[in-house]
Amino acid sequence: MRHTPLFPTPRAWRATAAFVAALALCPAWAQRAPVVVDGELWLSSTPEVRKAFLVGAGSMIAMETAYASKKGTPPPVAGAMARDALQALTLDQIAERVTRWYQAHPSRRNMPVMGVIWIDMVDPPAAAK
Repeated sequence: MRHTPLFPTPRAWRATAAFVAALALCPAWAQRAPVVVDGELWLSSTPEVRKAFLVGAGSMIAMETAYASKKGTPPPVAGAMARDALQALTLDQIAERVTRWYQAHPSRRNMPVMGVIWIDMVDPPAAAK
């Protein structure tokens, strides 16, 4: 199975860097409430933006794991569970599963993407509880 690297091309790296720079340079955005990516925003985004979101989420998990390792503490449980559940999947596969979930549950498009990933891929039995 072929895995998609975090930044498969220099263009993807530049696009992500430009996005992060734009966020850092826009103080007006800093004053707004945080954006929660839900089904409406996910489905209206391009595949590249969807993958950029997933790269960001994966980077946070990696950062938490590295920080815990440096401090000699166990990594956060949720991050470790997500890493273990998703490590065999490509970004395209994760994105497609999230998209299919929202298409199958149109009345739940207000659910955050991270919630969909959790109940559909990380801990499906939790969704039944």
